[in-house]
Amino acid sequence: MNLAWPPLNYGGHPYHHIGMPGNVIMPEHVVRETLIYTMLGLWNDGFRKQIIVNNHGDLWMLESALHEFMYEFQLPGVFQVLDWHRSVREFFLPTGRKNSMETNFVHADEAETSLGLLLFPEGMMDMSAVVDGKGKNYLPDGHFDLSVEPYKRGHRWSEGEGHFAIEIKATPHGSVGKPSLSKAEKAKRPVAAILRYLTLLNDQILEKFPPGKVPPVEEVTLRTAEEMEPYLREPGSEGWKSVYSLVKRGF
Repeated sequence: MNLAWPPLNYGGHPYHHIGMPGNVIMPEHVVRETLIYTMLGLWNDGFRKQIIVNNHGDLWMLESALHEFMYEFQLPGVFQVLDWHRSVREFFLPTGRKNSMETNFVHADEAETSLGLLLFPEGMMDMSAVVDGKGKNYLPDGHFDLSVEPYKRGHRWSEGEGHFAIEIKATPHGSVGKPSLSKAEKAKRPVAAILRYLTLLNDQILEKFPPGKVPPVEEVTLRTAEEMEPYLREPGSEGWKSVYSLVKRGF
């Protein structure tokens, strides 16, 4: 059994989104704690292989949550954060092929708008309202990469602030790219690629650790197999203990 669970209806943002209308910016500790205790509750219910799929943005918060979850609870399982658009970056690159992207993935741009047109064909995307835009940089280009890291530069896009204007000042309409170039057909390859990759990842995890099985307790935690035995039973079965009665570890 698989469960697709949306733990974050509102997320974090990088600083340069501050002040933009339409944004709901949650503090990092709120994002982190929400995810940690979603992971804990799902683990207690028997979901011990968890893939946290990020949809472009606050990746560092999700990575922090995963590691803090492990520090605090030291539970056996398979836990991964996956930045989905970077996982299939090749399918977002401009290639000159029919229905490939014509510009590199940035933000509220050709790539994201094409995805919206494909995934929400009932009319959520109003193409009559699109505005192309470009951010204002103060330093020469070349230091920071874009969303799917097409240039393999020294910095990810999220690793700095102050070298460019915040969005409400430079691009108050919200677009940092060319959504006018968007077509639903351009998003088909990346969507097909991530679905295939997630299926592969899921199948390989379950091949190694079928339902009810987890990595060796004493190799992936500082707990003992004897200590964890009742917590690893099927939830609700005879002799099972809830993870909420387990003593926390960590710093």
